[in-house]
Amino acid sequence: MRLKTCCMVMAALWLLMAGGAQAQVCNFAMTNINFGNINIGPGGTPSTTGTLTANCSGIANRTITICPNIGDGTGGSASGSPRYLLNGANTISYDLLQPNGQVWGSFVWPYAARAPILSLTLNGQGTGSLSQTVQAVISGSIASAPTGTYLSTYSAYHTLFDYGYAPGQNCSVVSTRATQAPFAVQAANVATCNLSTTAMDFGTLSGLTTAQAATSQIGITCTKGAAYVVSLSNGSNGGTGPTARKMAGAGGSISYGIYRDAAHAQPWGQTTGTDTVSGIGTGLAQTVTAYGFLPAQGNPNPATYSDVVVVTVSY
Repeated sequence: MRLKTCCMVMAALWLLMAGGAQAQVCNFAMTNINFGNINIGPGGTPSTTGTLTANCSGIANRTITICPNIGDGTGGSASGSPRYLLNGANTISYDLLQPNGQVWGSFVWPYAARAPILSLTLNGQGTGSLSQTVQAVISGSIASAPTGTYLSTYSAYHTLFDYGYAPGQNCSVVSTRATQAPFAVQAANVATCNLSTTAMDFGTLSGLTTAQAATSQIGITCTKGAAYVVSLSNGSNGGTGPTARKMAGAGGSISYGIYRDAAHAQPWGQTTGTDTVSGIGTGLAQTVTAYGFLPAQGNPNPATYSDVVVVTVSY
């Protein structure tokens, strides 16, 4: 009788051990995704990455199927692509992508894009880990976005990571094993300005017995809401002020001025608040005209005369 009781206890212990060894357990972690400083300048919207890590245990040498569902975050989405980063009512579009370039989606959201299906084979001790890169790209123009920090957070159902032994795991059905790995996506939209200019060409003249006029276009593209000031240097030939710049050539020099108005009454120089041009960025190109005036100076020696004026935008 004692032998029979002993064997029954041993059998019960063996069944408990076998049952416990069959359970698969996975823990997930996702790094925050930070675009850093972005702006409307060339190269101002870089891509970045995050890393999803899985650590699993279970039956030795078994393969676990992982369904890493990532939703649309607190920024939301209208179709799964793009997602949105928020700063109050302002948005910036971005995408989370798989390594193959497809949108990283979810089996449990209403959009077509799905999550990649990952596989992890446990080692002889019944443990294993993997990491997967999540690509992030700013996917649209940020011209309409004011400066500030833009954010979308992922928690609860936005990171519903499910898993189970292959081949039985079905990513279309969420099991009770599904768990979360909260993270955030962030970008700081910073103020910047870009300039473009056209030459101010007075043309070919036979003399300067009468005054001459010419114009130049200055293009200013600044972040929406950014205050800016545009100033012009006195030139590279020893000009002493906005109306006393000099074009130099083999024949000597010619005096000229640059103004903010067609009537040549408002000089354009480099004293902020006095003779500069100011504005507020819209995120799009704004064009300002510079008006050149060449007063009558008789008949200088024939030659080609030129000057280099530096345009500076402060913001």
